[in-house]
Amino acid sequence: MSTEKIKNSLKTGSDKDGYFGEYGGIAAGENLMNNLEELKKAFEAAIKDKKFLDEFAYYCKHWIGRPSPIYFAERITNKIGGAKIYFKQEHLNHTGSHKPTNTLFQVLLAKRMGKKKIICESGAGQHWSAAAATAAKFGMPIVGVMGKIDCARVNQNLIKAKHYGGKLKIVEGSLREAITAAIKEWSNNPDYYYLIGSTCSSSPFVDIVRYAQSIIGKEMREQFMELEGKLPNEIIACAGAGSNFTGSIFEFLDEPEIKKVVVEAEETAALTNGTKGIQQGMVTKFLQSDDGSKSLGGSSLGAGIMYYGISPQLAHLKDIGAIEASTANDKELLETYKLVAQNEGIGISFEPAAAVTEALKRAKGKPKDYIICATACGRVEKDLDVIERLIGKDFE
Repeated sequence: MSTEKIKNSLKTGSDKDGYFGEYGGIAAGENLMNNLEELKKAFEAAIKDKKFLDEFAYYCKHWIGRPSPIYFAERITNKIGGAKIYFKQEHLNHTGSHKPTNTLFQVLLAKRMGKKKIICESGAGQHWSAAAATAAKFGMPIVGVMGKIDCARVNQNLIKAKHYGGKLKIVEGSLREAITAAIKEWSNNPDYYYLIGSTCSSSPFVDIVRYAQSIIGKEMREQFMELEGKLPNEIIACAGAGSNFTGSIFEFLDEPEIKKVVVEAEETAALTNGTKGIQQGMVTKFLQSDDGSKSLGGSSLGAGIMYYGISPQLAHLKDIGAIEASTANDKELLETYKLVAQNEGIGISFEPAAAVTEALKRAKGKPKDYIICATACGRVEKDLDVIERLIGKDFE
């Protein structure tokens, strides 16, 4: 590979100031600057440490259960009558989503840094459940912060995290408010490690989570070459802030012939409908008032994709045409969940149902050797109560 190609690679991460193009950076108060600088130095040193990376790889395999498989959704493919639809089955990981890969990496990093306690935020509770499990595995106390709106609908994840020993603080609102509260707590406690759940907030968080989750796409490359002898034509994944999508496409960023499609909740689609602003430690696209003084956004069944902002890297990739963006609404999430459950015997959560919704649309009319891979990033347990309440009778 030439030096010029390496220099211009989309896989190189943020620049020295934490920016992806015009998005990213460090929009944080003085009380956080030492924390962020310490974290950046520790991260950069850790990813050069073979012993650290070997330990991460060991627990990815033996504790999380990676690699997660890819699965040909044959019945749905035949029903749609177009492209071959595959699922990257992240929901089969320990704790039921893509989240433990990130929590494992960061808890190991926290241990390496000598931190004494973990704090994290969560929306759908998948990150909270995975973080609590990981903290238990490595004997670290953990406090989670979640919004009251989200807590009311993802009770099973809250129960699991409690059983792992996690202590939960509930604040008003949803993921946006949870992130704000967690960062404030971290700023007041230098012995804490802030285990962020997605590719958002001040640098170096986007690079840390992107690095951890890049394993998704790396596995995908090997798996498709083994099963199909070629790579997928399209990769589709949902996004709240964007760790799932970022991890799915990272390996393929320098291959423009592979379409990369991010799917947001229609009601909170910051990448599609947002404007550039500065909030929660970063410059990115937000749903906000014209003057940026008020954040906006509706409600989605998918708690994990109900975020009023988006990863700075994804905002940049969208601006330069490297990715496409789409949306899915609540009605589509319910319909897709039912279709997948009754045709493939797989219970996906609302968030990946957004990605599969888009895959179904794009598969129609495509040649039979065209391949679309949707990342199934979470399983349904957390959403069962809501599904039963809304369409339970449809299954009788």
